[in-house]
Amino acid sequence: TFLILCSSSGGAYSNWWCSLFNADLALSVAMTATSTLISAFMLPVNLSFYVSMLDSEADVAIPWGALMQGVGSVAAAVITGIAVSTKFPQWKEWMS
Repeated sequence: TFLILCSSSGGAYSNWWCSLFNADLALSVAMTATSTLISAFMLPVNLSFYVSMLDSEADVAIPWGALMQGVGSVAAAVITGIAVSTKFPQWKEWMS
């Protein structure tokens, strides 16, 4: 569990800080989305590498459902945000 936690991407909390201090929130969200999408493929690679260093005969069970649920929710939020800001630019002032 500890290896999975350390190999996973983070960043959702940084989005809150960016929003709180009027930093570049769009950049923060885009970087979080990118790191989450990349982590869907890199997490198994990292996990396999680290576990093989600890025990060469160990088998790793990766929770693919939960991983894809996280990736899907981030992708859906980013796509929805882009679609809303493109179709309804007047809403940007009201939402920020």
